Amino acid sequence: VLEPVSLRPLIEESWGLVAIDEKASDVSFLNRVDESATVVGNSDRLIQVFVNLLRNALLAVPNGGQIAVESRKFSRNAQAWISCEVLDNGPGIPANVLPNLFEAFVSTRLDAKGTGLGLTVAEGIVTQHGGTISASNRPEGGASLEVVLPAAS
Repeated sequence: VLEPVSLRPLIEESWGLVAIDEKASDVSFLNRVDESATVVGNSDRLIQVFVNLLRNALLAVPNGGQIAVESRKFSRNAQAWISCEVLDNGPGIPANVLPNLFEAFVSTRLDAKGTGLGLTVAEGIVTQHGGTISASNRPEGGASLEVVLPAAS
């Protein structure tokens, strides 16, 4: 069931699930999502997406690192959209991995923490919501994962 979902509390809840990891106590988390940012979606499925993105960011940043989530509203083809970006100050995404990041079993983690399926599943959920997900490296260092979803009217 797709319904209006307020993103700010959804991001808080997602971080709450990720912050169970003891490493989270060494990382600063900033939820800069606008109070009015509301998308059309299924909150349980969207939490899956953001838990995945936040967990990846948490595993990427150094101790004392920073993770921020920001939103902006924009218009494209006379439709309102919300962009929600997960930003971290980790090492960024290796250039050889970036083009294939959303393919199954692509993972830079050589430990038991990654299946290589998380972003593939996240992309599937976002696509089902009529949105897009993309990844890039930030000019100042770190990664940016952007989820764009239809805004609720």
